[in-house]
Amino acid sequence: MNDKQIIAPLVNEILALANDKKQEYKKKLWAGHQALKKTDKIPVCVYYEGIPDTHWKLMLGANFLKCKDRFARGLESGLRKRLWIANNVPDDHIVWPELTVSAMYKTPISWGVDLKWEGSEHSEDTDLEAKRIIAIFGDGIDVSKLNFTDQVVDNDATNTRKEQAADLVDNRLSVNVNYASTGFIPFDLAVRMCGIENMLYNVIDAPDKVHALMDYITSAFEKNHINRNTTGAINCRPDRTGAYAINNMRVHSAYLAPDFKDRKPNLTDEWVYISAQTSSGLSPTMYNEFVHQYNCRLAKYFTNKTVYYHGCECLDKKVDIISTLPNLRRFHVSPWSTVKVAAEKFGDKVVLETHAHPGKVFFGYTKDDMKKEVQAIVDTAGTTNIDINLSDIHSINNNPQLLIQWAEAAQEVSNRK
Repeated sequence: MNDKQIIAPLVNEILALANDKKQEYKKKLWAGHQALKKTDKIPVCVYYEGIPDTHWKLMLGANFLKCKDRFARGLESGLRKRLWIANNVPDDHIVWPELTVSAMYKTPISWGVDLKWEGSEHSEDTDLEAKRIIAIFGDGIDVSKLNFTDQVVDNDATNTRKEQAADLVDNRLSVNVNYASTGFIPFDLAVRMCGIENMLYNVIDAPDKVHALMDYITSAFEKNHINRNTTGAINCRPDRTGAYAINNMRVHSAYLAPDFKDRKPNLTDEWVYISAQTSSGLSPTMYNEFVHQYNCRLAKYFTNKTVYYHGCECLDKKVDIISTLPNLRRFHVSPWSTVKVAAEKFGDKVVLETHAHPGKVFFGYTKDDMKKEVQAIVDTAGTTNIDINLSDIHSINNNPQLLIQWAEAAQEVSNRK
């Protein structure tokens, strides 16, 4: 059996699920939710995308990949995971009749310096090992050492990859392209260049140099995004009907801009992920000075209100500052932040992405405990726009049933009274 024959029955299953009326309900649920409309239930999601393959073997078998070609195996892996979740976990994930491939590049993004990590070179699974930053500015910030050059998309190679994917699925699924970018987290890159310990000293001992570095990085980010807008390397995936944007990054589904069908996709159609988790050790005042003003420079472009702010750390004391981020639509409320603080600050102005505690869910909670935790989130949030999530799943504690139990528990309290 060749790779195409192996993938064919997976495509059949995806199409069967995608054509179910339940999917249309979930598309409208998420899209209305992102648009701040009141929905009949609170959306529920298990973010399975980060579960390591070592754990997927519990759900899909020890050798669950059957394709021979490396590219085909990547597509197969994504399809099998999507199907297992859709068939077993009763959350509100949408099954779209599409898949995504990464763009190819003639030249990648470069900062003119090597950004490396120190870690074991002998680990069989480097995704699970601890790493440490090798700081290029460990002895002091020197922006003159940087030389940013933007990426150049290889359109021919990208089209070839799209065609390869389309052939593997016999043109029955839409194939979309994901374009790389600098991202929207300049402070994390500054920390990667300096080392986090050094940065905590730098903001006190060399604030002007920190600002110079942040300005350089943010300007380079802006250049990258403006260039992507010019060249059409935009991450907006319209569905086949032209009604919805197919999103990842915890958005799921969103309404396309009213004028979308009359023009080419542009930067304002993207949903962007802004964060600064490496700044968790900074006070609100320092966060405002060294992080927030630069995040604002990036957020200003997304006038369709498609900015998502993420932070696993406690953001309670920074929420007043983050609330001034231009075009903010989604705000991450981790188990270490307080739902009450976020709800009182934002009201119905943004979507609150609330989260259960993954460590407790997978290491100790009964299903009744799971339900009580989610019920407490719902009760505290009141009438604010929330969705309920289980994410950062790095271990399922050898028990896939916990994924199912949590989704069942969350759904039991998700209907609005």
